[in-house]
Amino acid sequence: MKIYPTEWQKKTMWAALTAFSIVTIGAISIGLILLVKYVVVVLQSLLLPFAIAGVMAYLLEPPVRWLEKLKLSRTSSVLIVFGVFLICGTLILLWLIPVISDQASKFVQSVPDLATKTQKFLITMIDRYEQRFEANPYVQDAITWLQQQVPGYVAKIWEFIRGSFGGALGILGFLLGLIITPLYLFYFLKETTFIRDRWADYLPLQNSRFKDEVVSTLTEINGYLIAFFRGQLLVSIINGVFVGIGLLSMNLSSGLLIGLAVCVLGLIPYLGIMLCWVPAVIIAAVQFGDWQHPLIVTGIFLLVNQMEGWLISPKIVGDSVGLHPLTVMASVVGWSILLGGLLGAILAVPLTATAKVILRRYVWKRVPSSRKPLPQPAN
Repeated sequence: MKIYPTEWQKKTMWAALTAFSIVTIGAISIGLILLVKYVVVVLQSLLLPFAIAGVMAYLLEPPVRWLEKLKLSRTSSVLIVFGVFLICGTLILLWLIPVISDQASKFVQSVPDLATKTQKFLITMIDRYEQRFEANPYVQDAITWLQQQVPGYVAKIWEFIRGSFGGALGILGFLLGLIITPLYLFYFLKETTFIRDRWADYLPLQNSRFKDEVVSTLTEINGYLIAFFRGQLLVSIINGVFVGIGLLSMNLSSGLLIGLAVCVLGLIPYLGIMLCWVPAVIIAAVQFGDWQHPLIVTGIFLLVNQMEGWLISPKIVGDSVGLHPLTVMASVVGWSILLGGLLGAILAVPLTATAKVILRRYVWKRVPSSRKPLPQPAN
């Protein structure tokens, strides 16, 4: 007599159950990502000051610890570092703001002219190649598609930028957030020791193996975040300084503005410096009206990029997040699409490193909990 379910039926049912579970988990994950995206977009102007203060606290923590080693109290060390940072930052802003304001004003006024000349240049190039490849139907289809897309590319770029800096409170909330960012930074620095030692006590979980596992996982993820933001921020600042000096040396208008943009967008691996290179080349072409100066701008960006790859990043960042360059590039594109705008691109590497930690611990290779085994009750 045949016994049911058979081995084949058992395997089929387990395979179906596994597939259903994977699809369910995937759907829940996508729903959570979309929910997080909505919350981030709505509260962006409120969350940004916390993010800036957190990153700066990561950067300023080493000098605070160095002063503590000199037998100064935590509060005194924080006050000294915070005061020096605030004074230097204020002096730099007082020097930069008039220059940036002037360059930004000129750049905004030149945007329509830049857009018009760029569109004419691209359309001229398309027409030239259309005549050259007139007999090739595939090239003709590609050229037709480009002719349809080029006129609206400026509007798409502006929509991308506008969406990256939107939020519930808009520009007002953004400015208010920047004003109170120093307060957040001061308290983050002052309470770092308390947060580091006691944050696990505030998790809404009872003491158990599960809580220890959560604490261990979050601690590992935090290590990646500290390494990435502290290292990548220094790298982006160095790159921005070199790019700014190079562009100013060739008297490029908005050169300082582009250098500052590199300092900020340099947090986005690969994509950040490319986003700054495009307007720099366009400005050089419009300002000087030749091909030599755009080529010089490209050479400056290539030189800085090579310095970063060969010297700066290996010394400062190293392999802090343990991600392959192809994985980094794919994550930048993917998270930009999922979360939208520049915020997704900036958070791409930390989020991917977080996913890597979780997958490595619970899918690829189980990492044992740091908690000692609980004593078993006596029989």
